[in-house]
Amino acid sequence: MRPRRTRREECPLLQTVRESGTVRSGQGDEALSLGQRLARLRRQIAAAEAALVEREAELAELRVEVASFELRYETLVGRKLAALKEVEASIAACRKRIQGIRRWGRSGPPAGWDGEAYVPVDEQYRRTWRDPAPPGPSFTPPAEQAAQSAARQDLRALYRQLCRRFHPDLTQDPVERAWRTEMMAAINAAYAAQSRAELQALAATPYRGTAHGAAQEAGRETLDAERLGALQDRLSYLSRKLRQVEGEIDTLTHSPLVEMRLEVTLAARQGQDLLGEMAQEVERDLARKQAELDYLRAQLRALGMEDGP
Repeated sequence: MRPRRTRREECPLLQTVRESGTVRSGQGDEALSLGQRLARLRRQIAAAEAALVEREAELAELRVEVASFELRYETLVGRKLAALKEVEASIAACRKRIQGIRRWGRSGPPAGWDGEAYVPVDEQYRRTWRDPAPPGPSFTPPAEQAAQSAARQDLRALYRQLCRRFHPDLTQDPVERAWRTEMMAAINAAYAAQSRAELQALAATPYRGTAHGAAQEAGRETLDAERLGALQDRLSYLSRKLRQVEGEIDTLTHSPLVEMRLEVTLAARQGQDLLGEMAQEVERDLARKQAELDYLRAQLRALGMEDGP
């Protein structure tokens, strides 16, 4: 089991991403070439993706551990506790009936009398023991190899589509050929880096054909901005996703069920079976309450009423 991190003990990979620079701050970009800025963003994205994989794996592992402990708790304590709550509800109902008989007689209360609303046993149990809501179902990791293979195939298909669209040999115009050569260089660099965001940005580039002079330069600057923007958007998304996953880990780690699990674990190190003791305590309470319920039912019979509920 991997150790849990607190908010102060941040994931090293995520810390690297954040320390590498603000996503859209542009600090120090003036001194970097386009290739250096793209390379830096790719490194940041790679670090963020690795951090996200690690934290999602940690969240999945924590969910499995919590679900396993919840099943153990329900088996040893929860079922007995549910029976106790049911007996307590029956006791309350018997007392109410006895009080009604003593107040109104066997004929019951007058027409239109509205007594206290009865809360079902399941609802009582949920309010007492299941709020906040328990963790969701166990996380099932995806078929990573199949997903990665499909992603590579999609990326290759996108790359081939761009090659068919922008290849320099598709024109005889020297100016357009130069522009297409630059486009292919950018496409090849993006594919070599396995950067889907850059390839998609390049795919969105409008056809510029016979652009000349200043127009061609403006088009190149627009293309560069699109590539940088696509990578920055990807990094922003990964940063948001990391914060979301870390928030889920923090919420789950500080949930009542996990805190109880920690107490049980610490008690076990001292040779104490905390869940077993809780189960025994509930059993004693259940026996005592069952005796009280039997006594109340006997009173109902003495009053000439059915001994239910």
